[in-house]
Amino acid sequence: MTENAGTIRQAWHSKRARQGTWALALCAYALLLCLGSYLRLQEQDFRQTNIIQNTRMLASTVLSTGGESDDILLRVNDLLNVDSVLGVKLLQGGDSPLSVGETQNDFPAHNTTQNVLVQWDDLFEKADVALRLDENLPYDWLVLRLDGTRLSPAPHWGTLVNWIAAPLIAGLLAVLNLWLWGKMHLRPMQAIQNHLQEHSGKLASTPLPQELTKGKDHTALLARQIEAMRVEVSDAKAKSDFQARFLHETPYALLRCSVNRKVLYANSAARAQQALFGDDSKEFIAPALSELVRKAFYESKEVFGDIRNKDHIITFRAVPVLDAGYVNLYGEAKRHMDDDI
Repeated sequence: MTENAGTIRQAWHSKRARQGTWALALCAYALLLCLGSYLRLQEQDFRQTNIIQNTRMLASTVLSTGGESDDILLRVNDLLNVDSVLGVKLLQGGDSPLSVGETQNDFPAHNTTQNVLVQWDDLFEKADVALRLDENLPYDWLVLRLDGTRLSPAPHWGTLVNWIAAPLIAGLLAVLNLWLWGKMHLRPMQAIQNHLQEHSGKLASTPLPQELTKGKDHTALLARQIEAMRVEVSDAKAKSDFQARFLHETPYALLRCSVNRKVLYANSAARAQQALFGDDSKEFIAPALSELVRKAFYESKEVFGDIRNKDHIITFRAVPVLDAGYVNLYGEAKRHMDDDI
């Protein structure tokens, strides 16, 4: 659980992850709101159809036998005994021969051509239903005010979707998107970063885990590039180590020094001969070698010179590297002084 929370937290710190998460959550929320609104409309249509059917059933019960006007008034008035009926009204032209209970004066409109009219109150709890009566009857309209909550429950599935499911699902999708983003993009990148930190100083000899280089995403591509660079650096380091070891192990004295006599490099064969250095710390070359270095550098050509070391004479070749500002000294020959006699 802690690992998942850490993954989500890492993804949230990414700007692209936050933007994608907000876009996904808002789109999901908007779609679910549309779905909830559609469900509410469907539920309300079903509710209205159910109420119209109940109204027709009540009207057919009291009007099916026909009769005189007074008999119809009595039977219609009896509809108030039904629990769901809150008001009854009969219309004839512009008059209201019967209006009992809760009724509306301006419903239905006089110029309407429809046969059935339904009008809800603001809370969708009470419905006024107007039925156009048969021409053989002495009345034009039968209007009933009905208790909608008794006849049919109010829409609830659409409300649940809008107020509960929409924010909940949008939030879950946002968390899932952050988790997937962190798992697919940031966790491998974090693993690469941890690998580089843990193996600092020995990266050339420590390959990346294979699972980081697999895949086709940008992180795997980066991991493969890092691994290719590591192999290249490792090969270069091995080659450099081999060359350095060769120079270090050769029995001939090799030195590199600047024009001001400072030693930049000396192999073990050179450091074993104190006569080549002008001080005990071996930071500067001897004056004889210094003159050879000066001559090679300022004449811009290879020069040769002999240096005496106890009972031996070493012949050095001084090769100037003008653009770098130093001179390489190669001890090419070493002979005993008696050989010159």
